[in-house]
Amino acid sequence: MTDLTTARGAELREPDPVPGLADRDVRPAAGPAAAPDGVELTRLLALARLTAPQALELAAGLLAETAGQDDPAGPDRALVGTDGRVVLGPAPGGGGIGSPSDGTGAGEALATVLAEVAGAARLRGRPADPAAEELLTELDRAAGDLPDAGVPAVAARLQETVAGIDRAAVRRELAALVRAVDDRTASATGPARAGSGSPRARTVAAGRVPSGGSRTTMRRIGMWLFSVVVLAAGVVVEVAFLRDDIGADIELLLDAGRSGSASSTAPEPDGLPIAPPAPAAAGSVAAVDLRPLAQCAPAAPCTLRVLVRLVPGPDPQTVTWSYRLVDRCTGTATTVPGGTVTVPAGGQQAAAVGTVALPDQRSVAVVAVTSSPATAASAPVSAGSCLTDRPDGTG
Repeated sequence: MTDLTTARGAELREPDPVPGLADRDVRPAAGPAAAPDGVELTRLLALARLTAPQALELAAGLLAETAGQDDPAGPDRALVGTDGRVVLGPAPGGGGIGSPSDGTGAGEALATVLAEVAGAARLRGRPADPAAEELLTELDRAAGDLPDAGVPAVAARLQETVAGIDRAAVRRELAALVRAVDDRTASATGPARAGSGSPRARTVAAGRVPSGGSRTTMRRIGMWLFSVVVLAAGVVVEVAFLRDDIGADIELLLDAGRSGSASSTAPEPDGLPIAPPAPAAAGSVAAVDLRPLAQCAPAAPCTLRVLVRLVPGPDPQTVTWSYRLVDRCTGTATTVPGGTVTVPAGGQQAAAVGTVALPDQRSVAVVAVTSSPATAASAPVSAGSCLTDRPDGTG
């Protein structure tokens, strides 16, 4: 017995290298890795209406993350981070590395996820945008080729396709979606989750537990039942209280003003009239819509969504805009930089989310003005009032 134990100890001190793990930093004593900030990809797909560029960015990011992984369960751990990028969360149990795989199972799982991503960007009952449909067709092709071609080959091909869109702007839009979903979820479910466990825990603890060996079995059954009850309660709370609110947030971000008949702002109650710096439509610019994503105030950052509707053309169109800031009390105006988006051939619109630092004035109006492919302006978005005094008491 002594000799056997000594031999086994020698093997543990100098193990043979395991193929595939020689270069990986495995620290079992460090505990499970912290989950990255973001929203599960499956949750975002269930709640959001995506644009074709957003769907392509999510698919390309997911394949890039899983191309070098050996874990076939990677797609189930996909999250969209607060920077708009796709990341993989830690594997169950904190391992992060699964059993080696030839990529077949991962390819089939990823093909299913890519089909769901493409489905989230196709709106039923609405005419398809030719440029958007071209991107989604490439996404369908990637999903169909994954099981046979493998993840690395399809990931490389999709990276070439996604290079043709403005990835920085698309990631900012996805980041805004993630923050809207994450903030709403945290504020609506935090108190419920914090107080839902204690009463039921006391109920389970108060039940009769047999003595001897059955005590452990009953305790395990009770804990299992309790976890099922908590899970069911969380699902009920989410469906009952969050679905409509989150759906409204997504509509505000991506689909607000899609009918084209409602004004982007309410009538100005006070201040000087805002003279439009350019017509509402010109050339291939059919309309410019500017909307705040949250209530804006002077002397503070204001997050705005710019939507430029275009007349489709045979060539790609570059849309460039700036923001005109007008003091509604005095009429003075300044211009600050906006952004640039390239729309593929046949594209009908360009959308972006940006933040503008409003000046310290009692009332400020913001107007989006395009400079290419034609000069046009949006209706003003106003913050503050000329009828109120400054916080410091001055008029």
